[in-house]
Amino acid sequence: MPPELHTFNVETMSGVFPGTRTAVFQRVRLVPVPPEGEPTWAQLLWTDDPPACVVHLVDSVASGADRAHLFAIADPLTGDFNQRLTAALAEAGWTLDACGSCRNWSATASQTDDGLPVGSCTLVHNDDGAVPHRLSTQSHLALACAHHTLSQHSASQSPFSTSGLRAEDHQSRLPKIAEISDSKKSPWKRARIRIGQALSRPAPPLTLEQSLAERSGVGAGTEPCFVCQGRIANLGALAVETPEGDKQTFSVWRCRLCFTLYLSNWIDRWERVESLETEETIYRIAPFEAAQLLTLFSAVRGGDHPARRRDRNAQRAAILDFVGERRPLSHVVKQGR
Repeated sequence: MPPELHTFNVETMSGVFPGTRTAVFQRVRLVPVPPEGEPTWAQLLWTDDPPACVVHLVDSVASGADRAHLFAIADPLTGDFNQRLTAALAEAGWTLDACGSCRNWSATASQTDDGLPVGSCTLVHNDDGAVPHRLSTQSHLALACAHHTLSQHSASQSPFSTSGLRAEDHQSRLPKIAEISDSKKSPWKRARIRIGQALSRPAPPLTLEQSLAERSGVGAGTEPCFVCQGRIANLGALAVETPEGDKQTFSVWRCRLCFTLYLSNWIDRWERVESLETEETIYRIAPFEAAQLLTLFSAVRGGDHPARRRDRNAQRAAILDFVGERRPLSHVVKQGR
């Protein structure tokens, strides 16, 4: 087993060593066995020399302080990483609180850009129908949602093994609106499109599967993922108004690397409060919940624009009811001055 990894080299004044691929690749939540108390955050540190995945407990995600070394997995990307991580955690007295340990997660033959297993969330709600495949895609280490149900399979009978799966390429990337927009086409092509639209019958509305894309604009693809080093992209937004008259924006985000889905509740008090105050709350949501919210957003014409936000009280009430007593991942109040 590889030696314990030091998180700082005082000789070279550098970060994690030796030979790290990334300083902190992934944050995960762990549940003690038997389950008692609150889940604990841990960090997965990846090294190239020697090749290993080192797991540390972390008391504070924000500061990264008070690490406690648990174990290291040599050559982690050889064999079934799911089984090896599950077995090592069980031996140390922990269970992974992530998509890979949920009975609703079904493994596929696909991988993330970093070579980690990718699966599909099979959880649906009532008669909403199937969730678009690219939206249901979730990494094995994607943060568990509120509907997480621990699988009853043991590590030796792991339901996550990819053996026997078809080697098909699951397309998980979403197109970027900035790349597919008509505004990127030449003036002649745009004119032909407008003429064709004017002469043809109105096109049927796009389905959620067809309309899935990363939106352009401030923050799209620039915010860090809550659990990995990927960047999250905005898939849809709805602007409403608070009872105090402040602008409130609900947005659905998706990580480009681990595919974790988030809902953000952002309130802008700049126009009313002299301190230029903003408040943001972020929640982890399941793929079927993201589909429900994006469907709600798309039903409001120009819903991401604040011009008619006063007319969307019903939508605001529905989203606040959806959030309910759910515990947020993050809640931050900022003041500009």
